[in-house]
Amino acid sequence: MSSHVRARWGALALVAALGFGACSASATQAPAAGGGGAAPAGSAAGAQAVDYSSVSPSTTIGKNDKAAVTGAGSTAIYPWLSAVAQIYQQQVAPGVAVNYQAIGSGGGISQFTAKTVDFGASDIYLSDQQEQQIGVPVLNIPMIHWAAAMTYNLPNFSGEIRFSPATIAGIFLGKITKWNDPALAADNPGVTLPDIGITPVHRSDGSGTTMNFTSFLAGTDATWKSQVGAGLSVNWPVGPGGKGSAGVTALVKQTPGAIGYVELSYALQNNLPVGSVKNAAGNFVKPTLASTTDAVAAAVPNAPADLRFLVVNPPASYPNAYPIGASTWVLLYQDYPASKATEVKAMIDFLWWAIHNGQNYAAQVDYSAMAPALVTKAEAALKSVTVGGKPVLP
Repeated sequence: MSSHVRARWGALALVAALGFGACSASATQAPAAGGGGAAPAGSAAGAQAVDYSSVSPSTTIGKNDKAAVTGAGSTAIYPWLSAVAQIYQQQVAPGVAVNYQAIGSGGGISQFTAKTVDFGASDIYLSDQQEQQIGVPVLNIPMIHWAAAMTYNLPNFSGEIRFSPATIAGIFLGKITKWNDPALAADNPGVTLPDIGITPVHRSDGSGTTMNFTSFLAGTDATWKSQVGAGLSVNWPVGPGGKGSAGVTALVKQTPGAIGYVELSYALQNNLPVGSVKNAAGNFVKPTLASTTDAVAAAVPNAPADLRFLVVNPPASYPNAYPIGASTWVLLYQDYPASKATEVKAMIDFLWWAIHNGQNYAAQVDYSAMAPALVTKAEAALKSVTVGGKPVLP
């Protein structure tokens, strides 16, 4: 993707941020407009429209809807969701406004549990326990995929850095404290790394990005698994925290020597470098649309009927897959009260459009579109939503 197109889509996300829900700037800022140069090889450059001939997309569904739909949660999905909501309103349903608060997956789950929004959005599906706390049947419907990138700030260093899982774990455990540590040197033979301290930056809020990142580490490093584990929030051994993806990005950008984990789009739109991560096949792979799509391809065949699955640590049989892939799910109640009929119809119509036509905008903001086989499963889930016991979709 050219710098002109990337700048256009960064600007679109920013415009959407200004009128897309009542969100605080610290938690919801979209990637900066005009963000970087050409896309890295294998990223959005040359991305093709997804072939949905096996499913049933519609560009006219919901065109007569008029409603304000409310949602809250994931900051990871924000650049894509804000863009497609604006496009949907401009091109399909002028009377539908999607008011979304990008407050983090943990906050979205809390609001969804409290039934104060029409939908939640989370970068990790709900657990059995969380579903029980909500007290009514719920659905986890995947919307989009992306890569959790290792981004860093090394002034006057122009090389690309490679990270093995053990090295990443060592950094965030506080055991590797210098950029020229022998472990990093072993990952990067022939590269002269700077002799400056490392500041590991993490999410301070409940975050599905954190769940995916820590699940990756727990699945690849025994020390991390025993001492820290995986979760929306964990006991971080070292380093400062930033609120939301924008907060982590800002801390890394303003702190020489910092490293953090953020959605690929946030790093690219803020001109931050991203490193390659060693996968199960032993290859160091950079986060791109192609390598994320490979990770998704490894996960989709085993996706259960309830659509709860992870995209981390794909097997060695996928040698080109990036090992820290992730998904964002929309959280829905299976049945809504009759009093919400107008809002729910507008919401389901929009989500139907988003899993079809909206997928073709994913690459423009550095996200990976869903595979057609997964779209088919998401269709079935959306068709199961009812209002007062009556299906919303035919």
